[in-house]
Amino acid sequence: MSQFPQMPQFPQFSLKGKNLITIIIAVIAFIIILDGLVSVPPGHVGIIYDRGRGVLTEKELPEGLHLKIPFWQVSYLTDIRTQEYTMSVAPGEGAVYSDDSMTAPTSDGQTVAVDATVLFHVDRTKAADLFQTVGPDYIQKIVRTVSRSQIRAVIANYSAIDVYAKKREEAEDKINEVIKDLFAKKDIILERVLLRHIAFSAQYASAIEEKQVAEQKIQKAEFQRQEAEKLKEKKIIEAEADAKAIELKGQTLKKYPQVIQFEFVQKMAEDINWGIMPDSIVPLLNVGQ
Repeated sequence: MSQFPQMPQFPQFSLKGKNLITIIIAVIAFIIILDGLVSVPPGHVGIIYDRGRGVLTEKELPEGLHLKIPFWQVSYLTDIRTQEYTMSVAPGEGAVYSDDSMTAPTSDGQTVAVDATVLFHVDRTKAADLFQTVGPDYIQKIVRTVSRSQIRAVIANYSAIDVYAKKREEAEDKINEVIKDLFAKKDIILERVLLRHIAFSAQYASAIEEKQVAEQKIQKAEFQRQEAEKLKEKKIIEAEADAKAIELKGQTLKKYPQVIQFEFVQKMAEDINWGIMPDSIVPLLNVGQ
């Protein structure tokens, strides 16, 4: 009697194995879903890189939660808040990005040390273009390079004393104007360049101090000369007034001789007896008393 062939036996999965598969599938699904979400924090924009189309420059993601194609699209975040790039002689002085103080030549052949701060932010609507053309290290490539070179270039048009005091504000405005245009071409918005401190070499500072002392001495001498001129003019005026008074007095005495007798009497001592005599008679005095 022939027997029916036995059916092949398939391995039986235990309940524990089924649970493991379920967990693996759930983890994979969670990873896929998680990779498909983009969370953009405050003060940032999201940039999407599509493996087929490249950077999606027409679509910056605003703050909030967004969807993308898992594993096919990659998201990057760009800070669009105000950022600070500081060049200072004090290490680490900048709150965000710090660098060494820079030196710059002046038009009169001197060298000054410059501490400056550059305030800027990325253009929200051009963040993807900046990421595509420059990359995430735009501070090193654009902000640092442009700022340091243009500050030097502008200061080279001024003398040391002008950039230190007389025309410092003018130089700062010119620096802002030039850097603003260059930043705009790279989708970065300049807020302000601040020249916080400008220092000379010790030799030049000493020369300036000596010059200021000499100028003060000259100013003092000029003041004394002017005072002497004023005093001279005063004495001349007084002398002219005295001469005029004497002339008038002489004219008066000549016209009224009795005035002489009157003044003579006025100047006598109180214990002398006197009397008024005719014009042709000499007065008699009681000198015995």
